[in-house]
Amino acid sequence: MKLYDAAMPGTRGARVRWILEELGIPYDLKTLDLRKDTKQPDYLEIHPHGRVPAFEIEGEAIIESAAICMQLADLHADRGLAPKVGTPERARWYQWIVYAPATLDGPLVDRLFHTMFLPPDKRRPELVERADATWKTAAPFLVKTLSKQDWLVGGAFSAADVVVGFDIALAGNMGMLEGHPALQAYLGRLMARPAFAKAFKG
Repeated sequence: MKLYDAAMPGTRGARVRWILEELGIPYDLKTLDLRKDTKQPDYLEIHPHGRVPAFEIEGEAIIESAAICMQLADLHADRGLAPKVGTPERARWYQWIVYAPATLDGPLVDRLFHTMFLPPDKRRPELVERADATWKTAAPFLVKTLSKQDWLVGGAFSAADVVVGFDIALAGNMGMLEGHPALQAYLGRLMARPAFAKAFKG
């Protein structure tokens, strides 16, 4: 197994590293320079958009961090990171795993870049406003579940917590959890996991 990720912390590849560490699976990590390595023809054969992460397993390449996490959880179903197919818990699991990249990733990453990473003259306030508007709806939606239980699905930690937890960590880094004690407590539980620390190191 080989994970292609960028030579910088906080990419979506952290999700894949996190679930691999949770599962205790050995893997090779190939760190790439986003400006050079990801545009090379050999990498574009793996990821046609020249982005990270990408993951090779049994000679096949998979892209999209959420898809990689679902595949790994299913391949190691005995570890309990994926509810049984056809159950209500599985439906919730799908919901949260799709919700993160579909609804949270874009606005939160935009906000991160346009408040912290980019020089002031390159920042676009309208993207920050759009991200805040999304979060205004998303935060109560998350709180509705996490004020009643420790984890998103079925009362147990799962791959859904890895995928959504990445976004909660981003939001926490930007001070967006203020006023949401249930989300602050959730992030605390996530950060207490040794696999989280290994995934986000550096």
